[in-house]
Amino acid sequence: MNHPLNHPSLLPQLAQSDLFLKFREAFEVATGRHLELQLVQDQKATPDELPFPVVLKVPVQVNGQSFAELVLDPVRLSDGEYASFDKVAFTLLDDGCDAAAVRRAQAVFQDMPALPTNRLEALRTMVQCFSTQLGDLAYRLFLQCADNEPPAVRRARQHITQHLAQPLCLEEVARHSGVSPFHFCKIFKRFTGLTFTEYVNRARVEKAKQLLIKPQSRVTEVAYDVGFQSLSQFNRSFRRVMDQSPTEFRSSMTPAEKRHMLAGKF
Repeated sequence: MNHPLNHPSLLPQLAQSDLFLKFREAFEVATGRHLELQLVQDQKATPDELPFPVVLKVPVQVNGQSFAELVLDPVRLSDGEYASFDKVAFTLLDDGCDAAAVRRAQAVFQDMPALPTNRLEALRTMVQCFSTQLGDLAYRLFLQCADNEPPAVRRARQHITQHLAQPLCLEEVARHSGVSPFHFCKIFKRFTGLTFTEYVNRARVEKAKQLLIKPQSRVTEVAYDVGFQSLSQFNRSFRRVMDQSPTEFRSSMTPAEKRHMLAGKF
């Protein structure tokens, strides 16, 4: 069964987005660390046969499921158990490594950047914050994906997007798509990974997020503008998707995130 996380164009679009490319460039200039975006099953092998490398990996999630990871190049901790090579050498010898293997490990140890634990944790926090933005962008890209979809699903997506502010029922959208409601339910879930109701609610929440960053927008007005029939329904749906209320979302947005969304750079 297809799932939005398996859409073949999603990761390439994400990796080539302005959001990822600009953050990666700024991150590498500021920290000296290289950042990669990888599918979970495509991660590169790391030198995990050695005891000292630390590879920071932060998942990127869509709909609560990880489909990719932000991965930093390996470092070693300057204040950890293996802060000195003596401890590394003893560990390798205890594991049965010979002198040549220890010398090779020493060369890797000396070449590998060393960071204190608090700095590595600061990097983790930065990447975790970015992964949230990237997951948000991934879902927005997913909503726009139409490649390899049946015409009925593509027509349904377009109709939903164009009529978000209006009441939407499954029978109406199925009729617009040219298929029976029963067949529509099967193919829509198969190609989007979501039921019709889940998709509509998430699309409305995505639209609401764009409106909420405008300071003059009132939460109640946003709720009705994107098609929710009550403020309580809006709050429940928003929290179900974002794990926070609309007000909490608005207050948590940084000025840079607001500028990106207002500029349409997602």
